[in-house]
Amino acid sequence: RNDGSTLIVGPTLSGRRRLFYRLLGESPGRPAVVATREPMKCLRPRYHRLTDGDEPTPIVVDCITNSLGRSEEDTEMTKYAQDPGNLTSIGTKFAAILDQHETEELSVGLTNLSPLLVYASPSDVFQFAHVFVQKSIGTDWPVIATIDPSVHDTSTVQQFVPLFDDVIETRRTDNGDQEYRIRKPEHTEWETF
Repeated sequence: RNDGSTLIVGPTLSGRRRLFYRLLGESPGRPAVVATREPMKCLRPRYHRLTDGDEPTPIVVDCITNSLGRSEEDTEMTKYAQDPGNLTSIGTKFAAILDQHETEELSVGLTNLSPLLVYASPSDVFQFAHVFVQKSIGTDWPVIATIDPSVHDTSTVQQFVPLFDDVIETRRTDNGDQEYRIRKPEHTEWETF
């Protein structure tokens, strides 16, 4: 059970995304997800497929749909940020969810920090992530985020580690197994999913 903040560090196909959705599904309350890599209409089916399926439908800040040239109206369950590079827009849409649902129990997810780092400087994304985690934890909502270490240098990934209580690494072995280990607070050995 996750009550704090967790960062999952792993490359594509290492089980990072599956672990993200599983932890989100096991956390208390309805998930509220900032989707930085896929639009809401792909995220919700994936979430239900990777959890046991009768979890509550996630509230989503969709950072992709508007960047594809479609302009969607916000609803109670879906907010549309301009694009993954506009941290102000993402923050504003997330704040709207905070305001709308402040009395509810939510679990907060940020699907991937890596797309944000394509468009914005590491220091800007760090500042955004810091506020994002603090606001969520301040509302007693657990937070789960991921980052892909294969597309950044080690120091970029490392700078996000202090923001989170727990850090889990995922990897894919040479024979295709997906493994994970806890890196923070206590190191554990690699285990297969």
